[in-house]
Amino acid sequence: MARFGRRDTAPELALRREPHRRGRRFFVDRRVSSRCRVRPDLVSPRARIAVFVDGCFWHFCEEHVHLPKANAELCRRKLLANRRWNTQNQAILV
Repeated sequence: MARFGRRDTAPELALRREPHRRGRRFFVDRRVSSRCRVRPDLVSPRARIAVFVDGCFWHFCEEHVHLPKANAELCRRKLLANRRWNTQNQAILV
C-alpha cells in the first residue's frame, strides 16, 4: 500500500485542469478545518468549496473493490476504517 501515491493522481490532475484553464485559483492538498485532519484534493477558500477525489480502492467502493490476496483481512479492516473515517469527517465539514 505504501507504493500508492498520496496526491497528484491522474483523476486529481484531470479535475484540476478545468478550473485552472478558466483562470480559477485554488489550493491543493490543504487542511480546511482544525477539527479534523482531512486534506481535500482541491480547495477554494473564498467560495468555501472543498473537493475530494475518492478512489474506489482506498474508499472501499462496493462495486469496484478488488482486495489483494496477500493480507486480505488486514486490507479489508484498513479500508473499512477508511470508510468510517470518511463518514466522520463529512459530518464535521458539512
